[in-house]
Amino acid sequence: MDRDISLYQKIKSAVINGELPDGFSLPQDTEDKSGLHFADGAMDGIAVYHMVGAEPGEDQCALMERAVRAAAAGSADQADALFLQLGQEARALTMIDTLQAWVIDHRQELNAQNLWNYACHAMMDAQDRECVKFGMSLLEVFQTADRPSVRNAVRILGLSDEFTLFSVFIMRRWPDGNEEIWNLAQRVHGWGRVHAVECLEPATDAIREWLLTEGVRNHIMYSYSALTCWQKADAADALKRELTRKEFSGIRDIIGGLLDEGPVQGISAIENANDAILDFLHAAQRISLAAEDYDTIRNIGQYFENEDSSSPEIAALCKDLLHSEACRTAGSLTVKTEQDEPRAE
Repeated sequence: MDRDISLYQKIKSAVINGELPDGFSLPQDTEDKSGLHFADGAMDGIAVYHMVGAEPGEDQCALMERAVRAAAAGSADQADALFLQLGQEARALTMIDTLQAWVIDHRQELNAQNLWNYACHAMMDAQDRECVKFGMSLLEVFQTADRPSVRNAVRILGLSDEFTLFSVFIMRRWPDGNEEIWNLAQRVHGWGRVHAVECLEPATDAIREWLLTEGVRNHIMYSYSALTCWQKADAADALKRELTRKEFSGIRDIIGGLLDEGPVQGISAIENANDAILDFLHAAQRISLAAEDYDTIRNIGQYFENEDSSSPEIAALCKDLLHSEACRTAGSLTVKTEQDEPRAE
């Protein structure tokens, strides 16, 4: 892939049927000698979910101010060099609030047209990830809803997990922003989906249904979006009615993510969690189950056998389902019953 073209052009040229193909990733930084390579969006995702935000240092803020002033003065080359240096010292995500607050506070002394032109240039012409993000962060302080070319560029960049979060930040200021975020969420599958789901509002029945049946399914970890999807999709209420097979599978995957509280809060944050799990298991008794359903039931049983979350009723229901003839014929290689456990000779 030609390294002389912008990241925007690389993404745009790779789009097939409205999204990027599996395996697509942006070029790695050739200056990075660490040998560590992160998936697109991973470093920002880790920062959002696992790191306490630190305030930018004085030197970083001073460099940022110089970069913005150069952009507002129409000195694009100088601004490019300064933003490139800034991106090597601080990720755009950690600077975005400071950057936007400074621009707004100093708007009377900045040439808005030059700043707009530079933001568009950085977003569409930069070959550095952080520089693209700085451009998008600057654009967020402008009205972009009535600019079709800018809207389209934001949509295209958002298809890359590296830039989805920054596209969502811009989209949410559009009158139709929630629909745009939903459209984007359906076209990204890694960190981008995690971020889009977090910002998506369940404003329509269609969005709420998608959150119930598809929202949690990303290529990172279901647990990142499980609590969000449970709450936004009103999964507890959905369990009170007769579920379609698709709805049951969606709730199954949400519960699977909720049970894994390693990276983020999960089932412990659910009000009346035991009642909701019982509703799920009762639904499981009424539906034809597949191997992956029994895998989740097994995980539920193990979770609720734990001393801290013990529930004899839930454990007994899981045991009944796992010892059923239907389970034995489901073909699950991961489901184990007591007969499967090794015995001491």
